[in-house]
Amino acid sequence: MRKSCLALFFLLFCSGCWDMKEINQLAIVNIAASDKDPKTGMITSYYQVINPSGVSTKKGGSGGAAVYTYDFKEYSSGRFADKTSRVMPRLYYTPQIQCYIVSERYARQGILDLINFLERDPEHRTNVDIIVSDAPLSVVMNSFTSLERVPGRYIRSLFELHARNFHMSVFPSRLNDLAKGINFHQPTIIPILEYSSKQPASKADKLESINASKESMSFDDGAVFIHARMVGRLGVETKTVFYILNGKLEKFVEPIVVNGEKVDVEAQNVRVHREYDRSSSRLTIQVRADLRILSNKQNEMTVQNLHDIETAFNQSLKQKAKSFDELCKNKDWDLLGIQDKDVDPASWHQFKVLVLVNSKVTTIGNTGSSYKVEKSD
Repeated sequence: MRKSCLALFFLLFCSGCWDMKEINQLAIVNIAASDKDPKTGMITSYYQVINPSGVSTKKGGSGGAAVYTYDFKEYSSGRFADKTSRVMPRLYYTPQIQCYIVSERYARQGILDLINFLERDPEHRTNVDIIVSDAPLSVVMNSFTSLERVPGRYIRSLFELHARNFHMSVFPSRLNDLAKGINFHQPTIIPILEYSSKQPASKADKLESINASKESMSFDDGAVFIHARMVGRLGVETKTVFYILNGKLEKFVEPIVVNGEKVDVEAQNVRVHREYDRSSSRLTIQVRADLRILSNKQNEMTVQNLHDIETAFNQSLKQKAKSFDELCKNKDWDLLGIQDKDVDPASWHQFKVLVLVNSKVTTIGNTGSSYKVEKSD
């Protein structure tokens, strides 16, 4: 009896689940997007909120859209949470957010204010993806996506598939990757979202269209950020070279020409070793890769032919690396991070970059030669 009374006494000081949130009382934000007018400083924020009945797989549900998009205008990011309570019938909730999207014009102004706001707020997550949209946010944020009804899940799935080609399956596209790079000279590359239509796919019947590429999102180019401000963009091939030379990419596809015919090879198990010689102002980058032949237009496969493929791959990657180095110097973008290795910022342009490529064909497919049609007399 005495133990029971003692237990009841201590229960009086327990707060219980005072911070518990019922899921049916929450407006779960899946994607947040921001645009900033460079003339007025007005910020337009979009919040894509999940509709539970719209994503439910149960039959006979109320259905409706998988997500609903709200947009608000303010001069300060801190006021949006309060403003949502005047429109949303549920509590604004961001811990389950999938990604952040910023407009290109906002990115070119610099998004340090946004990063600081999200870092200070414990309700927001900074380990999620951030992307730059070169399409109007009003179009992107009001569009359906194919195969995945929830756009945030669609974007996350694309990035997870892309991450398989990177070492440790980590695709460097998160907000905290951008935040960590603020005080470094090496730029951070963030994916650019491109939308294939000028109008949003906002009608349910669009989901039944067989042409899923007609109104869809893609992430080919990359935005170049220096000190949290976008200063330019890289095409998909240049972006790939950036990841290779910085030792982040483990697998990629390279089209080459051998003996006048097209050959597609997949570089696997890519290893990169970098060595700095500050006395002679030289950076040597050694790239090693195993090659798998994906497509071969040549009529036959010989030992010499395999060596020709390896040589063509080595030369192709070396030429791309040379063009990449020239781009770095011309744009004044230290994409190789030379200054961050105790190199004088005033002399990094004089650093010679020597790229050595060594590859070996390890997989040639099921057949060594292509099928041919025999000519009859």
